[in-house]
Amino acid sequence: MKILLVDDEIVALNALKKRVDWVKYGFTEVFTAQDVEEAAGIVEKERIDLILCDVEMPGGNGLGFIRQVRETHPKIRSVIITCHAEFDYVQTAIRCGARDYILKPIDYEELESLLLQLAEEILAEESRGKIGRLVERTRVLREADGGADTEDADSNERRLAKVKAYIEEHIQEKIAVKDLAELVHINDQYLMRIFKRETGQSILEYMTDRRIILASSMLKDTDYSINFIADCVGCDNYSYFTKLFKKQTGFTPREYRGQFKSE
Repeated sequence: MKILLVDDEIVALNALKKRVDWVKYGFTEVFTAQDVEEAAGIVEKERIDLILCDVEMPGGNGLGFIRQVRETHPKIRSVIITCHAEFDYVQTAIRCGARDYILKPIDYEELESLLLQLAEEILAEESRGKIGRLVERTRVLREADGGADTEDADSNERRLAKVKAYIEEHIQEKIAVKDLAELVHINDQYLMRIFKRETGQSILEYMTDRRIILASSMLKDTDYSINFIADCVGCDNYSYFTKLFKKQTGFTPREYRGQFKSE
């Protein structure tokens, strides 16, 4: 994800950029601008996901910039940084398209809590978009396959349903593709091909997703040790589990529990 920081005060801008561990919240690229014109240019060139924008700036008002961004790039989320705490002023900011606001001087604990919430929203929206694209890709592939008749399609659906059910029931175990293929009486290469075609994922990717989803739930809703949770999802190597979990979620298991543990 990409974030744009806008403030005409260079000291404040640099402090904001350096004080936050942006990567921790999934923002791998941080852009800065000191006026509305520069900020607008960055928005047009880069795929920005979130903007943090000061209001009072020479050469253009932050609220007007946010309103413009909302009209031309409705998926970009914006947060206003302001010295004004009056309710009417905040209402104006929200009407202009701001997702929220932060008062100056910045409370970084409050800011990071807001960043976590917004990052989750952005990632969830991206996931929904990916699912939609996968569904459409699957539809196109099915149409392109023209030669496959309804009976074959139904047979493959039953096979994949059986494979998925087996994975869910045996998620704690090591699962080999060869064993899954034997379960549905086809060769492993054919199983991998139809699984990828129908789901948009390889079998390994699917199993990894299921394991991480289960682990995430256990980290949030139980007090089990991380080692125990790793074993429960079929990862008996703690280091590998930690590396895999962070790759999928952006957090280590310990960080994830600290952020999302249910009360």
